[in-house]
Amino acid sequence: MTLPGFAPAIVRGAEPIPGGTLKVGVQGDPVGLDPHLSILDAADIVLEFIYEGLVTLGPALEPRPGVAAEWTISEDGLVYTFTLQPGLIFHNGRAVTSDDVRYSLERVQNPETGSPDISHTANIAAIATPDEATVEITLSAPDASFLTRVSRTGLGVVPRETIEANGDLQLVTDGTGPFILEEYLPNTHLIFRRNEAYWETGYPLVDRLELLIIPNDTTRTTALVTSTVDLIEQAPHKDIESIEGNDDLKLAGGLTTNLRWLVFNLQREPFGELAVRQAIAQGLVRQSIIDAAVFGFGEPLLGLYPAEFWFGFPGDAPAGDPEAAAAAIAEIGLPEDLQLKLLTFADYDFLANSSVVVQEQLRQIGVETEIDPQETATYIDNLFSGNFDLAVMGASGYTDPSEFLTSMLGTGEFTNPGQYSNPELDDLLAQGIAVQDPAERAPIYQAAQQIVIDDAPVIPLFTSQTFEGLRADIEGFQHWLTGRLTGIRYTWLNRQ
Repeated sequence: MTLPGFAPAIVRGAEPIPGGTLKVGVQGDPVGLDPHLSILDAADIVLEFIYEGLVTLGPALEPRPGVAAEWTISEDGLVYTFTLQPGLIFHNGRAVTSDDVRYSLERVQNPETGSPDISHTANIAAIATPDEATVEITLSAPDASFLTRVSRTGLGVVPRETIEANGDLQLVTDGTGPFILEEYLPNTHLIFRRNEAYWETGYPLVDRLELLIIPNDTTRTTALVTSTVDLIEQAPHKDIESIEGNDDLKLAGGLTTNLRWLVFNLQREPFGELAVRQAIAQGLVRQSIIDAAVFGFGEPLLGLYPAEFWFGFPGDAPAGDPEAAAAAIAEIGLPEDLQLKLLTFADYDFLANSSVVVQEQLRQIGVETEIDPQETATYIDNLFSGNFDLAVMGASGYTDPSEFLTSMLGTGEFTNPGQYSNPELDDLLAQGIAVQDPAERAPIYQAAQQIVIDDAPVIPLFTSQTFEGLRADIEGFQHWLTGRLTGIRYTWLNRQ
């Protein structure tokens, strides 16, 4: 599937030269290494080098072979039959079998595991393994998003014996991916070597991959300019012009599947009141947030998804009317002793900067807040346990419209921080995955997004363009619409 408005940026060069060490500056620490327990984008960027699901996704979100070499779907849309890659082995050297796929999916399905991806297995009614190379998955209802679900790192295939020996995979790794982890020093670096037995013949091209964790934007750009690293993810928007003007550097990137929201805890007053949420939505000036957060490299959101996508919400986001919002808040009459904290990430400048602008815009309409910046792990714990008032949140990597709508807003979802519940929305989400044709699905998801706009359990803020900065002698890298670094497996060093 090619998405409208997206043409992947490809850095082309001469015939690839294999070998060498590629050094990459990444923004965040993965915190933990178990793919079935991870919830952070920073972890997914790392873990996709190690683990793979049955399916992988191409640059424009098209399903490609992963652990499975091929698959078929029954006419009724209920039975998916996957044939595994021949000769596939784990990093520990053992051959991968269909039993490993079943074990991995059942581990995610098991509530005792505590996987944040459990919802992506909820529709699996049965898993059969007729032979060692075949997995037959029967769904309880047709699900047009199923192939993208099983492409998730959180549904990656893992060996039972490694988990049984260690309890989990938070400190050890054992997957089928293109790189094998040799060393992880939290908040400092991860070092990988090439998986010589990787199923995609000839790849990856580099012998060694070093990920340096560099959360500070200026430091990350400096590392690129000084050749401390060869490539950086999330090239800071403030530095795009200077990178473009440097003959030793180049850029890849553009449109990316990321979203930035303001999230309300509906269990805490005054956010249980629709009128309060709607007034806040009316008072936000999204363009000012974009200018401060990403130096203008963004697009205001009206619905959850940008209009460029087949499932996006059409129409322009409102410019914002702080005066009308202030009048509405004054009429509601908030308690004078109301003390609210605005939860935000301390580790991501673009979200921290967004929070400063949101705080000021809230103040202008009569809602006083105190910014509460927290390190990523603490932020996640507090957000999903409901220990917050309101929060600026960011997420990326969606591959189907059902994903964030369901996980963030579906009734009873573990990752629904505000505990929002709307039977009409739930019904639309069920309808949306029951049909395969995007032309039929699009109006369903647009109707779902209209409910979100009207009910305002979250306020979509913006989606941003993201870029990777590269040294000029780095070849073959391709920007992925997910914003992840999947293209590194095809990247090589054009140097002596």
